[in-house]
Amino acid sequence: MRIFFILTASLLLTSAFAQTAKGDKKGLVFLNATPAPSPSPEAPGEPEMLLQRFFEALKADKLDAAYEGLAKNTLIASKAENLEQLKKRTREAVDNFGPVKGYEVVESLEIGQSLSRQTCISLNEDLPLRWRFYFYRTEGKWKIVDLRVDDGIVELFDEVARNRRR
Repeated sequence: MRIFFILTASLLLTSAFAQTAKGDKKGLVFLNATPAPSPSPEAPGEPEMLLQRFFEALKADKLDAAYEGLAKNTLIASKAENLEQLKKRTREAVDNFGPVKGYEVVESLEIGQSLSRQTCISLNEDLPLRWRFYFYRTEGKWKIVDLRVDDGIVELFDEVARNRRR
């Protein structure tokens, strides 16, 4: 069975903006934008720490806690229906592939100093899942802006092989 679901920042951004009219001018108003205080660079919140907490919660079968910690103070958390849908589909994936026993970071890619992609595999009881976490550094803090999970292990091997040839 092929499981594939995407929660993209563009979808969230589209639904997080509202158009308003002021006289003849139209503008965009950002909803639910409450910036969190910026931690020091060493403070928890770096992508690696966020991933560790996320997968440890999944391993303990605490799905709600996993996503609450990962999505805290982000656009993802501000859209409850999207977060609930993501939790539901993650529960289905875990039910189909077995409980999460651990995880491995198999690729880290940074673009500049503000964008990071972490590719992980969850070590499920029956089969692994591929997870892609996209982070954006703003005001000194890393926040998740996109999350994708699927069973594309074969594609992961193809990508790694292509990157090694470069």
